[in-house]
Amino acid sequence: MGAASWAIPVGVLGGIVVISFIFVWMWFPRAWQKGVNADTRVVNELQGEEREEQRRKNREVIDRYTKARARERGELVDEDLEMGNPKEAATTHAPPPMYTATPVEGTSQEAAVVK
Repeated sequence: MGAASWAIPVGVLGGIVVISFIFVWMWFPRAWQKGVNADTRVVNELQGEEREEQRRKNREVIDRYTKARARERGELVDEDLEMGNPKEAATTHAPPPMYTATPVEGTSQEAAVVK
């Protein structure tokens, strides 16, 4: 009696899957380590003053971004604004006014008014 018609395709597909799994299992850790080693090599190339200069620049960028986000949320009061620095005051905008208009008749807003 002959083999089932599905046995050969399933066997070939299974073989391809096993070979692919073994390839990824062997290749991926090596590629990962190669990338980590490359990053370490780049970091180790910068020594002394160059490294400190890069850290200082990175810290300034992070601080600028953090302060800008805090200003947007209204959490930060600038020391320059407290001292009356006109340059900073000209670039800082007042918060938007609160909406205080009364509801208009004939719209869905009138349902919210307690009479």
